[in-house]
Amino acid sequence: MARVELPEETKRRIEAIGSVDVLIGVWGTVGRDGFYERAAQVIAELGETAQKIVFAFPGDTPPEQPPSAPDSTVVCLQYPSPSSGPAGELWIEAASAQRSILEIAALLNAGSCLVLNADLVALHVQSIQMLLYASVEKQCDLVTPIYPVGKYDGLINSGILSPLTRALYGRRVRYPLPFEFGVSARLSTRLALSARSGNQADRSLLWPATVAAIDAAPIGQVYLDVHHHVPTEGLELSVVLAQLVGSAFLEMEQYAAQWQRVRASQQTPTWGTPTPPPVSEEPIDAKPMIDSFLLGSKNLDEVWRLVLPPVTLLELKHLARQSPEQFRMPDTLWVKIVYDFALAHRLRTISRTHLLGALTPLYLGWVASYVREVSNMTHAAAEQRLEQLARAYEDNKPYLVSRWRWPDRFNP
Repeated sequence: MARVELPEETKRRIEAIGSVDVLIGVWGTVGRDGFYERAAQVIAELGETAQKIVFAFPGDTPPEQPPSAPDSTVVCLQYPSPSSGPAGELWIEAASAQRSILEIAALLNAGSCLVLNADLVALHVQSIQMLLYASVEKQCDLVTPIYPVGKYDGLINSGILSPLTRALYGRRVRYPLPFEFGVSARLSTRLALSARSGNQADRSLLWPATVAAIDAAPIGQVYLDVHHHVPTEGLELSVVLAQLVGSAFLEMEQYAAQWQRVRASQQTPTWGTPTPPPVSEEPIDAKPMIDSFLLGSKNLDEVWRLVLPPVTLLELKHLARQSPEQFRMPDTLWVKIVYDFALAHRLRTISRTHLLGALTPLYLGWVASYVREVSNMTHAAAEQRLEQLARAYEDNKPYLVSRWRWPDRFNP
């Protein structure tokens, strides 16, 4: 597998620093002044520490007067910014920067590595201490966050990525593609080496929970009172789905031999205190999403017939005839759609770009159904509803395994 290559100048700087206890790395575009201000605040709040800590952040200009601790136990390190790709490739650029941080951690032989988002909202003492607590005190190889989100937030994660990861790899991780995470020295090296060889390495996302699950590594979760705003201006949903879900499907193909042996999921230890969810949330109009689903059922019928078995197509026809007030997509139907699209992605039944585009109206149909169902529910009840969906992913995994092993037997 390809390894991240750092410039020689960065390697010399790392060699001069030597081994460290903790590396705190920031990925993404970050202003140097803003980073220095926040890092200085964290250093002051940490106070005197016996640990040697390195803050790493991206940039292409020489650092000037970085913050430092009185006893020189804290160092700031600048690493080259990853090259910017086309608009809308936030997660691909993030993975490149994350791998650079993990490579730095491996070279520094860092006991723990914390990878933080460039918006710096997690660069404060409380988040750092929680991540380090699970990593160091509880000896977790991977620590992922649980963010306080509303019942309508992060539905690509809640409806596909999280329950799919749980069913495939047997670990109940709320955010398998997190903005922040903490890793041990062992997993830092493992993740730094996880990029695929060739051009694909530059375009693959980083799924730390998948790698940790495959390695049977200890995983923990911590509650973080952190709110991220993902810039969505100019982004099309189909592009976002193609990046995130397409990458998850690639991981399925790479680790097929492993996930087919997993029979059930296990709880993930979680520490901290949950932040209360938003007190009130604006209701969402499901009608435009239902309209998108209906338009897709007319315009994409031929594509869906190449991907989905007859029984699923029949259920979708029944769904299209429902009134907006009665519109409900059963969990089993949605889960099997995701599994069928994963298989078609593997088999290249059609162009992968067209395939993932054809998933978009189906996803909007699921979102519309979910939104209508939980609109009058409390946050806790909506959480239980998502747990029910996650169990449906697990319950229908034999369907996926059968289709994966004998695709012709279920040929639409």
